[in-house]
Amino acid sequence: MKYNFNEKIDRSNNHSAKWEEMGNKFISNDLWPMWIADMDLKTAPVIIDAMREKLEQGIFGYVYRPASYYQSAADWIERRFGYKIDAKTLINSPGVVPTLSILVRLMTKADEKVLIQSPVYYPFSAVVKENNRELVVNNLVKDETGYYTIDFEDFEKKVSDEKVTLFILCSPHNPVGRVWKKEELEKMSELCLKYNVRVIADEIWRDIIMPGHKHTPAASVSKEAEYNTITCFSPTKTFNIAGLQASFVTLPREEEWKMLDEELGRLDVKRNSPFSLVGFEAAYTKGEEWLEELLVHLDGNMDYVINFVKENIPEVKVRKPEGTYLMWLDFSALGMTKEELSMFMQKDAKIALDDGFWFGENGAGFERMNIACPRYMVEEGMKRIENAIKMWRNK
Repeated sequence: MKYNFNEKIDRSNNHSAKWEEMGNKFISNDLWPMWIADMDLKTAPVIIDAMREKLEQGIFGYVYRPASYYQSAADWIERRFGYKIDAKTLINSPGVVPTLSILVRLMTKADEKVLIQSPVYYPFSAVVKENNRELVVNNLVKDETGYYTIDFEDFEKKVSDEKVTLFILCSPHNPVGRVWKKEELEKMSELCLKYNVRVIADEIWRDIIMPGHKHTPAASVSKEAEYNTITCFSPTKTFNIAGLQASFVTLPREEEWKMLDEELGRLDVKRNSPFSLVGFEAAYTKGEEWLEELLVHLDGNMDYVINFVKENIPEVKVRKPEGTYLMWLDFSALGMTKEELSMFMQKDAKIALDDGFWFGENGAGFERMNIACPRYMVEEGMKRIENAIKMWRNK
C-alpha cells in the first residue's frame, strides 16, 4: 500500500472534538474515542499539498468559487457512479446538516410533516423538531442476522398522509450501514411521486462503499426521481476534512436553486474558506487513489471487529456494513436498559461510542462504533469491550 493508514497520530494538540469534547457528551474525556464520525487518519496528501500551497501564499481573504470547483464534483459523480449531472444545478453550502435545516424550513409549512426512517442519524429528527415541523417515522425492519430492510407497507401509509410533504432519505444509511439497492430506491421514489412527497437525499456517505456493493444516487433512478430529489453530499466524510465545513447540494428545479441561494445569502454563509475551496477540488480531481486504499483499510478493520466478536464476545451481534465506516453493535443480549448500556460502555469498558438510542428508540440496545482509525485503536477498543463483558459474565 502506498499510504500508511496504521500510523499512530497524536491528536492532543489538534483541538479534536472527538478526543477533547467527550466530557460534553459522556462522563469524562478519559475514554477511548470511537464515537463521532471523523477519522483518526491523515487526509490525502494531494489535499494537504493544495492547502499548503494556499497557506504559503500568505493571504486568506474572501475567495470566489471558479467553475472548476463545481465541475470537479460533477465529474466525480459521473466517474464514480455513472450519473451525469449539470454542474450548474450545484450550490455550495456550509454543511449537510445546516442545509437540511434550511431546506426543511423553506420547503415545508408549519402544519406539514416530515418523514424519516429510524434508526437514523440523530440530526434528522432535530432539524424537523427544531423547525417546528411534525416528525413522522418509518421504522426500518431488522431480521435475526441484523440486516435492515424497509417496511414498504408502513412507508406507503406514512407518505399517503397529505400532511407529509417531505421525506429525508439517508443513503447509504447511518447507522445501520445499508447501501440501498436500486430497486429499493425506485420503490421509495415511486411512492413519493405517487403521493406528491419531495425527497431530500443525504448522500454524504456515498463514497464509503464496501466490496460487493454499489451506491446508486437516489436521483438517478428515473427522470421523475431526478426532478423530485434534492441531493446533499460532500467529500468531508470521504477524505476526513469535515473541519473545512462546506458541502454541495444538487437542486434540479431552478426556482428552488434560487430560493436556497437567496437564503444562504441572507444568512451570509455563501463563501468557502480559502482552504475548503482548494481542498475540495483537489479531493475530487486527485484523491481517488488514496480513497481506494482507504477502502481496503476500512474493510480490514471491519473484518477484524467481526472476527473478534465471533471468537471472544459471542453475546454481541454485528453485521458487516455495506457502506460507511460505522459498526452497529447489538448488545441487547446483555439485557440492559439503554441507560445501563450507556454507563456500561463508559464506566466498565472505558470507551466512547454513540449510544444507539440517540438514533431513535428502536436503536436501544445498540452502540455505534467508528472504525476509521489505525488498527491499534480498533484492537484496543475491542479489548476494552471484551474485558467489560468478562466482568459482566462473572457478576
